[in-house]
Amino acid sequence: MNYRKATFKDINSIASLVTNLLGTCNLESNKTILESNIEDVSKSINNYYVCTVNSKVVGACGISNIQKQDTYNLKLKNVKEILYLVVDKKYQGNGIGTRLLNLCSHNCKNDIIYEAWGDKGKYPNSKIVLERCGYEFYQDLGKDYYKKHNYCSRCVNRNKECNECIAQIWIKHKSI
Repeated sequence: MNYRKATFKDINSIASLVTNLLGTCNLESNKTILESNIEDVSKSINNYYVCTVNSKVVGACGISNIQKQDTYNLKLKNVKEILYLVVDKKYQGNGIGTRLLNLCSHNCKNDIIYEAWGDKGKYPNSKIVLERCGYEFYQDLGKDYYKKHNYCSRCVNRNKECNECIAQIWIKHKSI
């Protein structure tokens, strides 16, 4: 496994992973989910790290620049946000997500927030990785947050009849 900063050549691979594992967060687009994710990842490609196996991108994580708006009404200032943390299902459980999240979070001079979600129980899917990387639970957005905000049609589970989906904000306080 090789970890490195992402390049423009990685955009399609990262966007495909996001599409296959998450869906999308870009609700304002009338493009396909993949097209929307390619556009979204392209904007911040310099803030991504990837893990490759035999030159194939199997994991990626990105971090935003300082947020200009308080999207979640958290009353936090000068925060950054983890954009996506994705690892190909065949490679999950090998520490790739932990390493990528640590690469994005390392030496950050700002608090970092992470919007965690889950559809398999009472904890978000990324809970263990977040705790391992020093993130703490900050705020519960509710089990109907995504439905209320119309994310369901852009979710990877969009063809399922989900009744609820955990949405939480986790935070890592500045390390310096």
